[in-house]
Parts: sequence; C-alpha cells; structure tokens
Amino acid sequence: MALAESTVESQALSQRPLSLIFYDLNDPLDAGLWAGTAAHIIHHLREAGHKVSVVGPQLPTLRRVSTSLFYHFYNRVFRKYYHVDRDRFLTWVFTQVGNLKLFLHARADGVITLSPPFTAYLRSREPIYLLHDGTWSQMLETYPHLSPSRMPSRIVEGGKKLDNITFRRSDVSYVMASKWAADRATSDYGIDPKKMSVLPFGANFDVDPSDSEVAAGISARGRNVCQLLFVGRDWERKGGPLAVAICCALRGLGVEVELHVVGCSPTGLTDFVHVHGLLRKTDPAQRELLQRLYTESDFFLLPASAEAQGIVFNESAAYGLPVIATNVGGISSVVQHDVWGVLFLPDTPPEAYAQRIASIYKDRELYLNMCWSARRDYVSRLSGSRYVAQLVNIIRRHQANRS
Repeated sequence: MALAESTVESQALSQRPLSLIFYDLNDPLDAGLWAGTAAHIIHHLREAGHKVSVVGPQLPTLRRVSTSLFYHFYNRVFRKYYHVDRDRFLTWVFTQVGNLKLFLHARADGVITLSPPFTAYLRSREPIYLLHDGTWSQMLETYPHLSPSRMPSRIVEGGKKLDNITFRRSDVSYVMASKWAADRATSDYGIDPKKMSVLPFGANFDVDPSDSEVAAGISARGRNVCQLLFVGRDWERKGGPLAVAICCALRGLGVEVELHVVGCSPTGLTDFVHVHGLLRKTDPAQRELLQRLYTESDFFLLPASAEAQGIVFNESAAYGLPVIATNVGGISSVVQHDVWGVLFLPDTPPEAYAQRIASIYKDRELYLNMCWSARRDYVSRLSGSRYVAQLVNIIRRHQANRS
C-alpha cells in the first residue's frame, strides 16, 4: 500500500506545474543580460504553464554606481579589467539583500540561477539549480580578456574562491551547457555525477522560424554567390581574421563568396566583407535584417579560438544553416560534427576550411541533408522551448530522488 501511495504521489508531482524562483543580482528580465538567456528561459517556463517569480535585481542603483567606480579606478590606475561578479566582498553584500527577499518569499519547488558567484552565498530553503556554461578556471584559461594578467589578482582569486564554494555545495544541482564544462566542474570539485546534468542552452527567440519559412530559405540557397554569415561581438576571439582568410582561400578555389559580419564593426576589410554591426532583436527592423541573413546565407562561419557554447549555433540550426566552426570549448555539445556542421581543430589552416566548404557547397544533396539535419536537431533539442522541457524533466527527477 505504501508503495502504491508513493507511486500516485510521484505521478501527481510530475504532472502539476512547477513553482520556481529565478534569482540574480541583476535583472533576469533584461534582454541585454547574457544575450537575453535568462529572460527567454523565464518566458518559455511561463509559456509551458509553470509559475516563475523573479528575485532581482538587488539594489540596482548602488550596484551600478559601485561597479562603475571600481571599474574606472582599476582601469585608469592599474590598467586592469575589473570583473564585478568576481568581487567577493560586493557579491557577498548584494547577496544578503537577495537572501532577505528569498526568506520573505513564498515557498517554491526550486531556485534557478545562472551565476556561480551569485550562488556562492545564496541561502535558500528550496533546492538550487545552477545553469551555466563553464567554470571560472576555464574562462581564465581560454578567454583573452579574462587572462589573469589583465585583471587584479583579488578578482582572479575571488572568482576561484566563489566557484569553489558554489561547486562544493550539497544543496545545488548543476546543469552545465556542455560536456566540456560539466567534466571540468566534476573533476575540479568532486561533484557527485547524480547532481550534474549536461544541457545546452536553447535559442533566444521569442518566436521560432516556421517550417515553411525555413524550407523556402533552404531551397533558395546555393544559386549564385556563396554567402557566409559571421555573428559575434568579439572579432578577434570569434575568429574574424581567420574567417576573412577562409573567404580569400575560397576565392582562390574559384568560389565567389561574400562574408556578412554581425555583432561587431571591424574596419579596413576587403570589399567582399559586409559589416552590419550590432543588430538588436528588440528593434523590429534590425531583427528582420538578422532573420534575413540567417535565411539567405549558405553557411554560418565562426572559427572561434574560445567559446563556452555559442547560442548563435542554435540560431543557425533553427534556420537549417550548416555550421563551420572550431572544435573548442562547448561547441561540440551543440553542433553535430559531420551531421549538420564541420568542426576543425584550432590550428587548421584557412585552405582546409575552404576546401571543405567548397566540396559541401558543390554537392547539393549533401548540402540539403546538412540543412535539414540542422533544422531537425533544433526542433528536437536546441530550441528555447525544448531546453525548458528538458530542464523541467531534470528538476522533476531531482524532486523524485528527494521524495
């Protein structure tokens, strides 16, 4: 009888909507925070019928002023980059405000946060779910602007300490965006594998492109000049110079090519490179241009030197756009190599990229197979709604294990 009652209770638990708290020191609903990742997760959770309360930002004016003061002080006096999230003292101070709000908040099924530093001193009666794409050590090792030599030592060490506290907590379950991140966190901090899940973040679309829109776009490709799309704010780290070299190599093979650059504004480039700058999805005209570039391009090209995940790969898959990228960081957890993308080793010369792109571009059957494989993977795994559905399953599984 007890077993039957337990089974009925578990089934009821798995069917009812979840009540969740989304916590951050910043405003999770800000479309500019983490490229809108938090806001879109909240949107899709609510759209799926779950209740989501937002706790954040914490003292935003004071946080903004203190961040500005420290940033300019370290930049002007020491020529160092100040990363406010890894300032242990300020993080502790602002977290106390969040802790008070959580204490006064109604009970929920769990607390979701996107930041290891903001989780370190978090006190919650509910289980905590940390969604993230890499450890601080991985960022220090791979991201040039976060090189230890470019930051104050107290920020470098503060970030390590905050990670150490967060990833050793017994009341936190970890949902990392890639196997690259999950394996490193598990190895460095001895995390119980039962508490670790791998789930790439979903695309940050309010509305997914329809099947008919994608089909029309795919059928119109490959007719004239080969169109390559590059989307990234950091021209150097995202591999912009290499992307231009790849285009030159393609032209050397007799393939007419144009490169469209979105997210940054590099100068002094050749005439086959079209720089569109930063396109904001909140602006209808800019969003329409970005959608058109995804639809009309033949390949998405991002030979980055470092990348924790890259939501742009999800967006490429949404439009059935094959990806050409480097096999670094967490990219391989999103892009399926030799299925709808090709991932090269970081030291691969541009000529090798060009030869592979040209061979795919000239093989219409292979190209179309890659396009539709990308779209199918998006629908089944990489959309915002699918991310939330899989996240909810993870939360329910942890609930069942605790009951």
